Amino acid sequence: MISRPLVKFVLTAAMRDKLMITLLTMIVCGGALALFLGSASITEKESFALVFGAAGLRFLSVIGVVLFCCFYMRRSFETKEVEFLLSRPISRLTFLFSHAAAFMILSLLIAVTVVAVVFFLGRPNPGGLAAWGFSIGVENMIMAVTSLFFSMVLSSASGSALATLGLYVLSRLIGTLLGIAALPPDKVVYSVLNNIMDVVSIVVPRLDMLGQTSWLVYGVAGSGGVGYLERAGAYAHAMMAHLGIEGFMFAQGALFIALLLAATAFDFLRRQF
Repeated sequence: MISRPLVKFVLTAAMRDKLMITLLTMIVCGGALALFLGSASITEKESFALVFGAAGLRFLSVIGVVLFCCFYMRRSFETKEVEFLLSRPISRLTFLFSHAAAFMILSLLIAVTVVAVVFFLGRPNPGGLAAWGFSIGVENMIMAVTSLFFSMVLSSASGSALATLGLYVLSRLIGTLLGIAALPPDKVVYSVLNNIMDVVSIVVPRLDMLGQTSWLVYGVAGSGGVGYLERAGAYAHAMMAHLGIEGFMFAQGALFIALLLAATAFDFLRRQF
C-alpha cells in the first residue's frame, strides 16, 4: 500500500523546498533567541531558556509542517502532478498512504531537529526530554495527516492551512474549554452547548495533554505527570490512567491518524479526475 519511490520523491521535494530550509533555519535561530533571552533573566536562566525555547519551537514546527503539506498538495493538484502519478501503475490508496508516510517521516525529522536544539538550550531532564520529544513527534504527525485531509477536501492552500491550524488551536484549548463546560450552567442553552462540547472533544486530539514544558525541567514524575483540569474530559483521563503517558501518546496518534486517513481515503476514492 506504500510506494517507496513515491515516498522518496516527496521527501526529495521537501528537502529542495525553500519553505523547509527556511523552517530549519528558523528553528536554529529560535533556539539562539531563547538562549539570549534566558541569559537576560536574573535567576533560573537555563530553565527559562528551556521553557521559552521549547514552547516556541513546538509551535514553529507545527506551522512549518502544516504550511509545507498544504501548499505541496495543492501545488501538486494545480500542476497536474496528481493526475500524472495516478496515470502510472499506482492505485489511489497507494498514492494517499505514500504521501501520508512521507509527511509523517518529515514531521518526525522536524521533531528530532527541535529536540536537538532544545537539548542544547540547557540541561533538560533526560526522561522528560524523551517524553516531550516523543509527544512532539506524535503531534507533528497528527497535524501532517490533518493537513493532508484538508488539502484534499478544500481547493485552496491557504484555506486548508487555516483550517488545520484552527483545529490545532482547538486541540490545544480543548482541555480548558471542557473545564469551563463542566461548570454548572446558568441557562438551558449553556447546558446544550456543554453537551455539544463533550461530543466535539471525542473527535479532537487532546494535544493539551502532550508536550508539557514542565517535563523538561522537573521530569515527568517530578512535575506530577500530566497537568490537566480535573473536569476536562473523563475519557482522556481514563486512557491516561490505564495506558500511562507513553501509551496515551501512542493511542492518540494511532487513533486520530487512522481516523483522518480513513476520511481522506473516502473523499479521494470518490473524486473524479
